[in-house]
Amino acid sequence: MMKWDRERELKAINMRNMGETYKSIALQMGLSESSVKHKIRRLGQSDNQDKYKHTAEKTEIAKIFINSSHRNILETHSGFGGMTEFYNSFGEVEAYDIDKKRVDFVNDLGLEGVTCIKADSEKEIYRLVYHSCNYDLIDIDSYGMPSRYFPHSFNLIKDGLMFITLPMIGVAQMNKITIKHLQSFWGVDYQNKEDYVNQVVNRLKDFAFTCKRDIEVLDITKIDRIYRITLSVKKKSLCEIVGLEVKRSKIAEHFLC
Repeated sequence: MMKWDRERELKAINMRNMGETYKSIALQMGLSESSVKHKIRRLGQSDNQDKYKHTAEKTEIAKIFINSSHRNILETHSGFGGMTEFYNSFGEVEAYDIDKKRVDFVNDLGLEGVTCIKADSEKEIYRLVYHSCNYDLIDIDSYGMPSRYFPHSFNLIKDGLMFITLPMIGVAQMNKITIKHLQSFWGVDYQNKEDYVNQVVNRLKDFAFTCKRDIEVLDITKIDRIYRITLSVKKKSLCEIVGLEVKRSKIAEHFLC
């Protein structure tokens, strides 16, 4: 099977712009239909196309839940700053992106109170946890599954909000590795994929528990091919989370909970 290079990327985009179907492009280029769909969407995201960013929809959701108490904000993926300016109207924003073009674009906006850094946030988030950083709001808006941000990202919120972008099942090309990934990280039973979102939410609750955090699902909104999940996150003792009353000394309770 042929592999992608820049020439084939441009050819696929041109064919799509001329009205060709994904199936037709795949047949002509010797690629799978899912590979063509995935590549064209990824290129659209890279080129900052509105139909892939969903900034308006994400902003409308955020407006419902964010308020003046959310002053310290972390964006794991700034993109071209679609949400950054909105978040900046509430407080200080620390944003990351792996792509220098995107980081330079955000920094060139000259937004006071926004620090945008070129880095791999999957790795940087461990440093933030190590330094006991705390945020009132975290937006995990990764370009694929948000798997590698959990459970440790919950340690960065003591009392605040978390927005998570979750791709629909099947957005990524489904193969044995993808299916095993969903099972290993999220406990998703691919044979019962109709219950996909609930299975992911249940795993998020487990992840939160390991960090002594209690989460409440405030909203799940489907936008095109993604789900936008809104969580309330609070730090609590394990006893409080599970509703266990323990009559012991404070020292014993500290180690238990």
